[in-house]
Amino acid sequence: MISSEFIIIWLVPVVLAIVLIAVVSLEHLLLLTLFLTPLSIQISYLTGAAPFDLSLPTEPVMAMLLFVTLFKLVVSREFSPGLLRHPVTVVIALYLIWTLVSSLTSTLAVVSFKTLAYRLWFISGFYLIAAQLFTGDGPDRKYISAYSAGLAVVVIFFLVRVGSAGLLNQKFAHSACYPFYRDHTSFGASLAFLLPPLTVMVFQRGKSGVRCRLPLALLILLFTAGLIFSYSRAAWVSLIAAVAVTFILWLRIPKRVLFPISAVILLMIALSAGRIWERMDSTTEDSSADLAQHLRSSSNISTDQSNLERINRWKCALRMFAEKPLFGWGPGTYQFKYAPFQRSEDKTVISTDFGDAGNAHSEYLGALSEGGLPGALLFLLLAITAMLTGIRVWYREKQSRQGYFVLAVLTGLITYMIHGAMNSFLDTDKIAALWWGFIAILVAADVKGGSASGRTRVGGLKGTAR
Repeated sequence: MISSEFIIIWLVPVVLAIVLIAVVSLEHLLLLTLFLTPLSIQISYLTGAAPFDLSLPTEPVMAMLLFVTLFKLVVSREFSPGLLRHPVTVVIALYLIWTLVSSLTSTLAVVSFKTLAYRLWFISGFYLIAAQLFTGDGPDRKYISAYSAGLAVVVIFFLVRVGSAGLLNQKFAHSACYPFYRDHTSFGASLAFLLPPLTVMVFQRGKSGVRCRLPLALLILLFTAGLIFSYSRAAWVSLIAAVAVTFILWLRIPKRVLFPISAVILLMIALSAGRIWERMDSTTEDSSADLAQHLRSSSNISTDQSNLERINRWKCALRMFAEKPLFGWGPGTYQFKYAPFQRSEDKTVISTDFGDAGNAHSEYLGALSEGGLPGALLFLLLAITAMLTGIRVWYREKQSRQGYFVLAVLTGLITYMIHGAMNSFLDTDKIAALWWGFIAILVAADVKGGSASGRTRVGGLKGTAR
């Protein structure tokens, strides 16, 4: 095979090793997958051109975990009833069912069923298997550490490249994380996700004590530098806003007061939307190497081309929704269908007439255009239910070691709930591993606390053989 230049022969021992790990311990396979996720590379980068794109080596492993999950769900029935009946799991099931329905009515069926496939294997591995492991004495902190270890390699690679071109070279920083991350925004989103739980973990006394604190402290410093020099305004804004929300939760305001106040604040923001828009339209700060000015430029919708293009995509998503409000255009189809919905007055210097420059730049509007109103409502319900689960666990656990860890995980999740209004990365393994994994940590903590369904059987998974 080597003499025939059939290089795929080198993958055989790798595949056999992965199968062996799956047989021995699903926990170790999951942790290995998490470590490799930030380091995964698209097939298109390796081959130059491919009929389909896939992240190697993680997505094939996740596809295998999907079949393992189905076996344990249907045949051996090893999943905790409390986990399967949890409100978040129920919403996820409805979300997947609607993905199937909207795929059947899709304008591009092949694209939509591929989207359904990767949602299935992301959820099966990063949510179901992870949550079941966490309901026992599972490795919830190891989950974060494993991903962080892989991401640390990417951050070092990024900082070395940026340092060679000049730390203030903002334009180069946007692509310095390639080929591991598509651009600086998804890279920054990952760092914002992880900084809150890592910060709490470094101050908590575990079994390893001081031995783990020094590496965690170094990771925090490394990730902070990566976040700053990524020049990702969305990541900066989302982390600042999430910390503000967390501070309010930390005050432990009674829930009967917290929720009405939150509703009033959201209503005030909605009623002030016009004035906020006018203020943003009058802002003329452009992106800059000056960090303060670069942050202020996030509200510039008059001259900043990145912000204007984002608004162009949002308007396209709303026009697509208006044409197909019930079923949408089909999961994953936005980037192939939005071009005709652009208007000349909305186009920017970075717009394309071919509609080949990415997605809707919003998880919520992307779901609206691709899955119709039911798809958008289900995704929004998923985010709200996950957040309420985290709040419930925090109030129940109080200021305990587990309580602070859950609050930090919730903070990380909130960063992407905010970031998701400005970008869309859940179709990538890099962000899906954190989004679904953090939800799994919150749900498992809720199930273990017994608030989801009273007394429930909890425990780990046996593995394919164990």
